[in-house]
Amino acid sequence: MLAFIFGIQLALFLSNPFTFLSVITLFATLLGSACTVYMMIGKPINGLLGLISALGYIYINWQAGHYASVLDQIVFILLIDLPLIVTWKTWGHRIVDGVKFLRIRGWVITLVVMLLLWVPVIWIYTHLGDTNPVWDAIVLIIGATASIYVFMGYGDSYTLWLLSGVVNICLWISALFAGYSASSLPMLLTMAFYLVTALYGRFWSIWSGKQNK
Repeated sequence: MLAFIFGIQLALFLSNPFTFLSVITLFATLLGSACTVYMMIGKPINGLLGLISALGYIYINWQAGHYASVLDQIVFILLIDLPLIVTWKTWGHRIVDGVKFLRIRGWVITLVVMLLLWVPVIWIYTHLGDTNPVWDAIVLIIGATASIYVFMGYGDSYTLWLLSGVVNICLWISALFAGYSASSLPMLLTMAFYLVTALYGRFWSIWSGKQNK
């Protein structure tokens, strides 16, 4: 999986003019893809690499005018990358004996809260000048919720990462067709890769709970 996405990203990078943004995009997408794969299989990873990737995504999204996604990355740093930096050798140990899952009531509350937040978050980021507030707002809401559940050790986080992957793909497809970001295609491919890792994480990895039955 990593070899595939690395090859595609390098091909895109080498076939286009070199710019500061293209270099940042290359390193952010490669490091982010690697960290996502290792988190997916519950292995200890270096949170510093994830932090570097997230900082790259912050720059990319800021350049694109995706200000809600900038906050989403900050939440990711605070709840996932920084704890990994502190406890990276033992981070995966907490799910070896099984992960927690939401019951129906928990899912209903989660979905209702996210839907209730969508309109006011759209309003906020529209007034902040976000280039794509409708999709960007839901990216923030779903991504931040998923980060919270990862921090709390819930396997349900990968269901949210699936949703996050879909809405991120919609966000970057929109950016690609609107032409307001030179990073649109590499980011779109990265989000599609994240969607695949989320599928594996949700249904076949240690986060699915199947390995503990």
